[in-house]
Amino acid sequence: MKRNEQKGHVHQEQASRFRNHQVITRLDESLPLETEEWAPIERLLVRLTEFAPTEMLVDLTTAIASFADDQARRAYILGQEDLSLELKKRVA
Repeated sequence: MKRNEQKGHVHQEQASRFRNHQVITRLDESLPLETEEWAPIERLLVRLTEFAPTEMLVDLTTAIASFADDQARRAYILGQEDLSLELKKRVA
């Protein structure tokens, strides 16, 4: 691999990370953490702590949150792509 190609790859990776950070920041600003939908889930997790080890529940909660973040990020990106296509159609 040539030196310039390698720099381009690093630059693309940094740009990708920056875009992901922007999406995550936008989602965090737009979606409240304390909602009516979350309350029953939190109660179930509290009840589970009586029977399951706390470490296991933390791992489960982290996995669920990571999955949800990933799905929300994908939905946001798809929405942005749809919006750009719609705007291109209107301009044409």
